[in-house]
Amino acid sequence: MSMNRVDTIKAVWQKLETEGTEGLVKRALDIPSDLKTFCTYKYPEKYFGIAFSFHQDIKLDISGFQDLSELKVSLFNDTSFSDSKLLLIQLVNREARANDIFATICANVVNSIIEVPSEKEGMRIVIIQMRKWKELFSRKKDQKLSAQEQQGLFGELFFLRKLLLSSIDKVTTTGFWVGPDNAPKDFQSDMWAVEVKATSANSHSGISINGELQLDETGVEHLFLFNLVVEVLQQGGQTLPELIAAIRQLLKGDNRATSVFESKLILVGYFDFDEEFYKERHYHIRKEQFFQVKDDFPRIKKDELKMGVSEVKYVISLNFSSENNVNEQNVIYTIEAYEGNK
Repeated sequence: MSMNRVDTIKAVWQKLETEGTEGLVKRALDIPSDLKTFCTYKYPEKYFGIAFSFHQDIKLDISGFQDLSELKVSLFNDTSFSDSKLLLIQLVNREARANDIFATICANVVNSIIEVPSEKEGMRIVIIQMRKWKELFSRKKDQKLSAQEQQGLFGELFFLRKLLLSSIDKVTTTGFWVGPDNAPKDFQSDMWAVEVKATSANSHSGISINGELQLDETGVEHLFLFNLVVEVLQQGGQTLPELIAAIRQLLKGDNRATSVFESKLILVGYFDFDEEFYKERHYHIRKEQFFQVKDDFPRIKKDELKMGVSEVKYVISLNFSSENNVNEQNVIYTIEAYEGNK
């Protein structure tokens, strides 16, 4: 995410904090949106927040956000405007990292409502984003991504960049990346899916499959497995932040696609303020392989399991001669053909 919006929000918070006005104060954010948006600060509690003012006829249910330990969500009449309500979201955790994460997700939701056609649509987007916040704040977020998580994310983003270079529009393409939403496969549409596995060049243990649905093609006409073999170096190759920067460049100028992409980075637990940590690992590409998962391809399918068996984890070997090998061009062409015929 461009850090400008994050920096702007944090600067407003700091200014409000410096002013030290008692009670809840809010300062409008100057954005091109029909939805009035504010940075807020509450003293003496020292709560940073974000708020949205909207017409009282718009129905809003916040009951699902009352059990968050680090966020306080409130809805009340907005006395600053006639016939309006104010949705207020405050961070009650004053730790620095929690503040950085909150600023990032606030910036993301602000970017998501730019140029929305109405207050109602803007609030619908805000609630969708808040559901994602709830999931984020219910998980551990005080740690950076592990080496394995970094490598897995690199593999998914490496394939996403390939899709962004195809003929499919960028908003649709970023939506195909469903791994961050805890979907069983990393990329999926109605008729096709792609599972991505990034493996180390010095690993001889095969590819780990997590769950009986990852390589189950039931429900789609084409399921592909993309195996990216990487060697991790201290220099050379490409770092995770460099790959993310390259994708952001491809999305530049498309606010909707950028917003979707940034939302998914947040969901996987990647934040720009950890960038220096992620620059320590450089990925050198050793091999790229695509397989079509069908017929005799080695995998376990859900309908093959005995009753009561679930959450299966297993390892497959790709060191065999198989007719399942396909080239990248065919994979991209297949995806373009399906999406172009919609």
